[in-house]
Amino acid sequence: MAKFLVAVAATAASMVSASLGDPWMYTLTGACDAQNDVNGMTFVKQGNTLSGAPYYKALSAERYVYHDPDCEDGMPRWVIDVSRPDVNKTHDLDGDGICDDIGLMTSQYTFHPPTAGEWSMLCDGIYHPQFLTLLEGTSTMTVTTTATPTTTTSTSRNGTTTTTKSTKASLILGGTCAYKRALNGMIFDFVGAAADGSPIYKARGLDEYIYRDADCDGAGNVTAARWVFDNSKPSSTATKDLDGDGNCTYHASLDSAPGGTSRPPASAEWSMYCGEASGWMSVGLTLQEVSPDAKTTRDLIVSSARRNGIVASLAAVSLMTAQVLFA
Repeated sequence: MAKFLVAVAATAASMVSASLGDPWMYTLTGACDAQNDVNGMTFVKQGNTLSGAPYYKALSAERYVYHDPDCEDGMPRWVIDVSRPDVNKTHDLDGDGICDDIGLMTSQYTFHPPTAGEWSMLCDGIYHPQFLTLLEGTSTMTVTTTATPTTTTSTSRNGTTTTTKSTKASLILGGTCAYKRALNGMIFDFVGAAADGSPIYKARGLDEYIYRDADCDGAGNVTAARWVFDNSKPSSTATKDLDGDGNCTYHASLDSAPGGTSRPPASAEWSMYCGEASGWMSVGLTLQEVSPDAKTTRDLIVSSARRNGIVASLAAVSLMTAQVLFA
């Protein structure tokens, strides 16, 4: 039965790939501080290894993402490495005889690297669990570092109507603690401005928000404005306690310097609630800017299913089945 599901998953994967286009680049977020240099790196497809799995190279450095059927301990893994894989080898693709890569994730799934999940990452000489996000790129997606509003003008019978359409970049979240890992990989789109002019972002399809609050409980005791991650919709007219709960209750917060209202920082140490056992922790979060049209793999599968009906839906289900079998 498992072999049959694997075969179905392989066929489904090729169907989805054909309708969506093969992924040709990924942007990585969520690495630990010791590996911070790989945060934000974009990995572009170079080709395929002997097993047929794709491999990728960073644009800015000698860093690679590839699948190794056996890096010398008998376990198949996706790896992040400083060495280019040998596409003619069946195992130990970097030829070093050991499994000492930057990051490792055990998986028999070879179609593409996981877009979000817990890796074993080398941090300060020790391997730690680290939730990484690989934002999938296609030929129609661009990663952007700046965004400006555009204005379109149309004419009606009563005169000229000017409509401003925002092209402010969306943000993809990475690096949360394990307790909040469901937030990793979410894309937050700009949906409007608060009363002080700071942006409000909303997660696609979910009631999760990023916004700036000058006084999160409204009592006047807060000494600094804060950027917050919250599951309550903020008011666009209130000047304090934007979620109206009278408390400073949220997923995470970051003190915001006076005048720092343009957007939350791309990388910073936030205070995040990480469950009863850990409480509030200092966590390095990344907010990678992407085009508002960027899509995650989950978005692509859902939109494909809507376009192609039951066939694409079967493909999506089969892909998820394969991921469960190979986890």
